[in-house]
Amino acid sequence: MKHKWDTIGHLKQLVRIEKEIEDKTITHAYLFSGPKNVGKFRIARMFANILQCPNNLCHKCRDCKLIQSGSHPDIIVMPDKGDTITIDQVRDLIHKTNLTSQGKRRIIVIENIERMPIEAQNSFLKTLEEPPGDTIFLLTSTRINQVLPTIKSRTRRYFFYNIEDDVIRKYLIEKFGESSDIEEIIQIAQGRPGLAIQLMNQPVVLTDQRNVYNQIDFFLKKNDIVRKFMLVEELDKNAEQLEVFFDAFSRYLRKQLYVYLSQGDHSLKSRYSLKEIVELFESLEKTRYLIDRNTNKKLALENFLLQTEK
Repeated sequence: MKHKWDTIGHLKQLVRIEKEIEDKTITHAYLFSGPKNVGKFRIARMFANILQCPNNLCHKCRDCKLIQSGSHPDIIVMPDKGDTITIDQVRDLIHKTNLTSQGKRRIIVIENIERMPIEAQNSFLKTLEEPPGDTIFLLTSTRINQVLPTIKSRTRRYFFYNIEDDVIRKYLIEKFGESSDIEEIIQIAQGRPGLAIQLMNQPVVLTDQRNVYNQIDFFLKKNDIVRKFMLVEELDKNAEQLEVFFDAFSRYLRKQLYVYLSQGDHSLKSRYSLKEIVELFESLEKTRYLIDRNTNKKLALENFLLQTEK
């Protein structure tokens, strides 16, 4: 690799990107899609830096110094902070793309383009189709089904996938040293290196994951509808905690299926058959999908947890 991408895995995608740079076949819009925390946004930002420097990120020129300070006027970054991208923000972005750039080109990096409601995506579409001047859009998406087909069709698409456990394990040991938490963290991360690094750096997040996992274990081993509905109230107010809940529940059910397939038994056998464990897993994924599609979150969660009552 010519550049140090500071990411884990995705070698094929990075080789392809570097070949585009070398062959000067860069297009005006890219869409990087894949699971959360696999490195899409980090790669998009690095790509922007390379494209903005007239010398392939030489780290010496004026552009590189502005990039290093995070103040390059022709790189506009819109990270996902849990907010919606409103139509007024899109209009402001369109206005900025029409201004004269100071450097080689103007580059717009948007994390999770699906944060734009349909009306905002439609407003953004015309500029994406015919960007003014030498403008490049680098878009990422975690929920590609929420991105308009017309936006997808006007971008060069890259797909990023979960990273193998061995690759993440090697990286964590090299960066953090041996730790008794590494194997558990790899299981929690489920192929997402960004989450694995966060769990290593922030023990409180790891503790939160453990607490939610233990709570799910308690729920599935006995009926307690009151506590389940109290949990729904908490999840309804906290989007980050909801992600932890879905991840932990998925991991718990996967473990039950793995234990059954490898040992012919599972710890919930007295309450759930194997078929019912599979049905719970399918229902969990359906609930996540419905919430992603803006179904009433509280109602969807209550319906799912009612299915755990036996």
